[in-house]
Amino acid sequence: MESQTIYLRKIDNKQDKLQIERTLSQIIGVNHVSVEIEKAQVFIEFETPASLNNLEKDLYDLGFEILY
Repeated sequence: MESQTIYLRKIDNKQDKLQIERTLSQIIGVNHVSVEIEKAQVFIEFETPASLNNLEKDLYDLGFEILY
């Protein structure tokens, strides 16, 4: 299992937080998603077939700008 933190430009509100958690949690291989609104960070625990590139793409598709 792999753990990663993805840093976003911003997370505006609790609705964005819930949207991120709901979307990423539905991906096969994702075990845990936690979002910190104030720091604009997404903590993810995942394993194959999920990958960091796919998770970042899904965040981008939701309209979030990824810093690193």
